Amino acid sequence: MGQVGVVAFGMRWLLPIFLFCGALPVRAVEVIRVTWKTSYAASPPQFNRPAADFLPMFRLALNTLPEAAIVTLALSQPALLGLTSAQAATMLPLVAKRYALIAKSPVYSVVASALPYCFVEKRPQEGLALVHLPTGADARTPVLVFLHGYGGSFLWYQHLLAEHFPKCIIICPAYGINTSTISSEYVEECVQAVGVRLGRPVTKPVLLGLSAGGFGACEVFTKHLDRFERLICMAAYPPEDLLLRFPREGKAAFIAGGDEYFVKSGEFARRIAKVRQLAPATQEFAVPQAGHFFLLTHTTLTMANLREWLPRL
Repeated sequence: MGQVGVVAFGMRWLLPIFLFCGALPVRAVEVIRVTWKTSYAASPPQFNRPAADFLPMFRLALNTLPEAAIVTLALSQPALLGLTSAQAATMLPLVAKRYALIAKSPVYSVVASALPYCFVEKRPQEGLALVHLPTGADARTPVLVFLHGYGGSFLWYQHLLAEHFPKCIIICPAYGINTSTISSEYVEECVQAVGVRLGRPVTKPVLLGLSAGGFGACEVFTKHLDRFERLICMAAYPPEDLLLRFPREGKAAFIAGGDEYFVKSGEFARRIAKVRQLAPATQEFAVPQAGHFFLLTHTTLTMANLREWLPRL
């Protein structure tokens, strides 16, 4: 919807997080909620009118309605999600179909939404992540850290990824409504907390960011290359200030809709070419005849590219 971890973050962090989270034996497919103490959580969202006038009612709905109904409500006030009216109209049937699938899932139909956390009135003192755990997950299970787009950590993101990467641990940190500004410390704490909750460090993860999360993922990956196996940036592009300092040994791939303004203008290709001068292994793909929401409108082609880039997953 519009505008990642570490295996070891230092032993000094391990004990307090362990005491806070406890340990969890992994059994069947499940989605767990992981929290940890943090000073890096996102600030409460701020909106201009008319979205600001709608926010109190939206927060009330967050605590009383299922996420599917909440998203439908939010799409009636698209400014809350950083969308235009036309974009909201495009999104509504697409997410409705995904939430219908969630309602039929014995795993995802009972998962509590992370949206109330994303739209809190005060800055949280805890971090939050929803984690998909496949059957038999162990220290060798591949890990994907997903940074959500503008508007919050919607459950359909993880449900869609789990459908296509069912044998992968999928960590979805919730970070306010805009992960373009997510701090690397928050992501590090998140992955560490998941490892502690599982009772073992997790495999070096792939960092995947969508839209706003794509911008945030680029920044985090560039700062902490050693923490991630690879970067996948979706519906976004490397920010200008990263073009001259992208790590040469970085493995990165960028995918965007072919009809996006930054693709049609040539800006996407220009920036990727500049990154490739520093990191020759960089890959890219523009989804033909697709806009910003290609993850939903062109799911098969998008996932085919992700599987090509991420064969271990």
